[in-house]
Amino acid sequence: MKTLLQMTPVRECAATACSFNTKGCHAPAITVASTGDAASCATFVESSLQGGIAEVTGTVGACARSECTYNTNLACTAESITVGPGATASDCLTYQPA
Repeated sequence: MKTLLQMTPVRECAATACSFNTKGCHAPAITVASTGDAASCATFVESSLQGGIAEVTGTVGACARSECTYNTNLACTAESITVGPGATASDCLTYQPA
């Protein structure tokens, strides 16, 4: 069984308007949503407030894109992911349809 320390890290996030992104993702766990064709970060919050925990590097808590190559039982199995602009302001750029 995996522990939280073994969850897939968010290696890079280019969603600069996100409250959780300050020189890296600091949300304890993000959710990758299944909205149309986009594998968007559902944790994205556009706000002037600082979000997350500064000492924490973000991880993927859940992934609703069940057809992704890296998705097993709605959990991400990629070594790491990159989040950035795609169909939305914050897409999982590591997403690959199976």
